[in-house]
Amino acid sequence: MAFPTPQPEPNRCYDVIVVGGGPSGFIAAIAAARQGARTLLVEKYGFLGGMATSAALGPISPFHFGDEQVIQGIPQEFVDRMVSLGGSTGHLRTTNPHGSGAYLCFYDRETYKWAALTLALEAGVTPLFHSFVSGATVDGDTLTGIRVTNKSGTLAYRAKVVVDATGDGDVAALAGAEFVLGRGGDDRAAQPSTMMFDMAGVDTRAVKEYMDTHPEEFEWASELVAVRPYAAHLPQRHFVGQGLKSLVQRGLDSGELYLGRDSVLFLTTTHPGVLHFNSTRIQGIDGTDADSLTRGEVDGRRQVMSLSEYLVRHMPGFADARLIATGTQIGIRESRHILGEHVLTGEEVVRGTKVADVVSRGYFPIDIHNLKGKQGYGDDPDVGTWGDLDDSYDIPYRCLVPRRLDGLVIAGRTISATHEAHGSFRTQGGVMGIGQAAGTAAAVAALDGVQPRKVDVPRLQAALTAQGASLCRDPEQVRAQREAAVAAVRRELAAGRISTRYLADAGTFTGAVPRL
Repeated sequence: MAFPTPQPEPNRCYDVIVVGGGPSGFIAAIAAARQGARTLLVEKYGFLGGMATSAALGPISPFHFGDEQVIQGIPQEFVDRMVSLGGSTGHLRTTNPHGSGAYLCFYDRETYKWAALTLALEAGVTPLFHSFVSGATVDGDTLTGIRVTNKSGTLAYRAKVVVDATGDGDVAALAGAEFVLGRGGDDRAAQPSTMMFDMAGVDTRAVKEYMDTHPEEFEWASELVAVRPYAAHLPQRHFVGQGLKSLVQRGLDSGELYLGRDSVLFLTTTHPGVLHFNSTRIQGIDGTDADSLTRGEVDGRRQVMSLSEYLVRHMPGFADARLIATGTQIGIRESRHILGEHVLTGEEVVRGTKVADVVSRGYFPIDIHNLKGKQGYGDDPDVGTWGDLDDSYDIPYRCLVPRRLDGLVIAGRTISATHEAHGSFRTQGGVMGIGQAAGTAAAVAALDGVQPRKVDVPRLQAALTAQGASLCRDPEQVRAQREAAVAAVRRELAAGRISTRYLADAGTFTGAVPRL
């Protein structure tokens, strides 16, 4: 594959600088470059993907509210690129959306890195790897650039607009922006972190049989259905389960198992015989503090080693299994929320609020992991929440613009929102949509010579729509998506490849196809 390799600007001056190459950041950089902005993408690792690759995440969360695809545009183009490279299933429909959402997109992490990089280079983005932001240049209340530290030393870069896609609001904090850490208040508690891992040599058929024959052991489980075909060399049967309650409890009671949860969440992958685990829980970690992060890394690896060894000794299907991958770092779910011109609330999220300055859309249930204990979801806010939404909701542009501070647009999970609202949009699909909005807004501001808060919102919305972003519901498109999904599930049921035991609403798949 041939693509241009943009050369760094000799004076280190750009229209837009995006800091952070995670799911929101690389999408933001592509969006900005495609608008014609000279764009630099600063990333601390030697590859793109952020938590999706460095923290060894499992599948991409849905782009969907029910069967309606809410996130489109550049994020969908990225998924299509991974599918075309033979490293992704694309979006698979879950038979039970509880705990994982309506769709999951499985991917090979190396394919993810390559697809993100090639799309960025083709757009004209200049990458700067092995570099982290160490300072901010501020003139009055305007951010004019950043300082970057790497093997070359500490260098100053200037930009008309900076996009903070660090995941922790590092640029904003260095520039003096107002923020809330975690849920705020006295304890500032944030969602727990996780060290993800993979195990190979697993007899996945035996694991699935155990899941099928021991439903009492599982809090929830689901099978997955392909609405569109994908590469034949990838596994065609996928499932997800959370449970093994008795097995885990015996290990905890005996002291043989060291784990921060009382159940195990596992999923299939794009590799035969490999299962992914989102099964550790590391509480009380401040993602903005190095000492705290270090404690979290140690505890996370202790949990991974204990659980992986315990599964080999006691879980059917794991006799020949082995640990093959862990995250380069623990996965951080929550840290800073940068306060903007509007603070998105949980109430607005749940009721599906629509706004005039919509630049992206949210769709995922409010998913807050247990802040203080081992148990799963409950009624107490400290115990964790899985809260379904009344409808998809709009994300206002005002949430991407920090209070007082000019020259900066916020991307990803650190936009202006409460702890509860963040529990919805923090997933990959959500932050990719926000990234497209942030990168486009930064480019429009830079090229029009205005501050981000003065961007003409209809012009921004038109640019997003031209990039394929979905800013409102298209009823005919939703009808077609719904019909395709129902037809796919019916086809798999008829072929005996899935079972009604995991269908959240088996009645949906008989009779006429219901409208959304």
